[in-house]
Amino acid sequence: MTFPGMRSRRLWSGSSAAVGRAALVLGLTFLSACSSNETASSSPSPSPTPSATASATAEPGSPGQETPVPTQVLAPAPDLPVANLCSAQVTVTADGNATPLLCKSGAVNVQAWKFYASVSASVMGIGLNPTEGQVESAICDDFKHQHATQPEETSGYRLAMTYYGWTFNLDPAKVVCP
Repeated sequence: MTFPGMRSRRLWSGSSAAVGRAALVLGLTFLSACSSNETASSSPSPSPTPSATASATAEPGSPGQETPVPTQVLAPAPDLPVANLCSAQVTVTADGNATPLLCKSGAVNVQAWKFYASVSASVMGIGLNPTEGQVESAICDDFKHQHATQPEETSGYRLAMTYYGWTFNLDPAKVVCP
């Protein structure tokens, strides 16, 4: 027989751990409600469950789920982005690309940026104010040194163009490299 003073206290009988879990659930629910950018619609949306809210802040798990990301410099970029950032799960396609590059709002998908950061490092790391010629040179560098394919470089260029807010529009597949 176990002496009553040596037994572990039951968690369900008013423990501080249960109170802490309840406070966490309420806090996450409050934060997700406050950070929502959507306007009210005629049909109510279900309130998020604590596990869905916790996983959404780290990395979205289901396709189509997007999370805003605070403005930050994404490697290999030297500058803060002009565009907004978001996080959405990427799917790798049969040709080795990742989709979606951008979220529905037009924000740069951080997960896609990370996917292309090594293969399109030159074009993605060129900065805010390059000339069209500098971007063409960076594209050629990615083809030569990073072994980017034309579809990969096209996606990396599109991410960089959105991230930096470039106004010229090149087709990496049509760039002639020396």
